[in-house]
Amino acid sequence: MTQSTDDIEQLLAQWRKGDSAAQEKLFGVVYEELRSIASFLLNRERDDVSLSTGDVVNEAALRILKSGDFSPVDKAHFLALSARVMRHVLIDAGRKRDAEKRRKITVTVTDDELAADVNDLKIPSLETALIRLKVLDPNGAEIVIMRYYGGMTPEEIGLVLGVSESTVKRNWRAARAWLRDAMEQA
Repeated sequence: MTQSTDDIEQLLAQWRKGDSAAQEKLFGVVYEELRSIASFLLNRERDDVSLSTGDVVNEAALRILKSGDFSPVDKAHFLALSARVMRHVLIDAGRKRDAEKRRKITVTVTDDELAADVNDLKIPSLETALIRLKVLDPNGAEIVIMRYYGGMTPEEIGLVLGVSESTVKRNWRAARAWLRDAMEQA
């Protein structure tokens, strides 16, 4: 059962007002979409991953629910927030595995449009590079997070950031190139 964007925005508004039933209903409505994002992210993992798509979605949902700072006004903003939280779930899981097993986690950062140009990156190194990029180009870093971790389209990212799709694509290419260089030099 799919619901309209207006219905989702109403649920978000009710959630912001403290309606816990709206929280549950919202996650029920977008659950499959969140599972799709999590599946996309987990398929990029090269090592054995102990997390399932449900684990990633449920952990992200718990972190969002525990957070008192909730302000998305529409579906695109909610998915962007979810992408950021899923990113942290994967980073935390990677750090935990590294600490437990003393091994690195390799993931592939790619874009369907640029699939021929694939780089293998390690999550801790990627996170370090993203922190550096955020200082130099905050929008570029946000675009990478939403695109890579959230699987969002340039159009959706443009809506969240309030910029055109062509600006998102241009910034995405520049951020990816910068990250490639930073990862190679690390």
